[in-house]
Amino acid sequence: MNPPPHQAPQPSAPRRRPYGSVRLPAPLTVAPSRPRPETAPAARRWYGPRIPLPLLSIATLRRGD
Repeated sequence: MNPPPHQAPQPSAPRRRPYGSVRLPAPLTVAPSRPRPETAPAARRWYGPRIPLPLLSIATLRRGD
């Protein structure tokens, strides 16, 4: 049985970048965000009485035909 032929070592390949990465020519600059106005009203939430609604089903939706 013959030994396998001796192969020359492969030259080192450039390292692969992670999947989906893109090499950019220059670093990205982030645009400054505009400050929020202090006088903006807060998000309104309804805290009134809760009214129970009837259960919704496919049969209920099909009654309108």
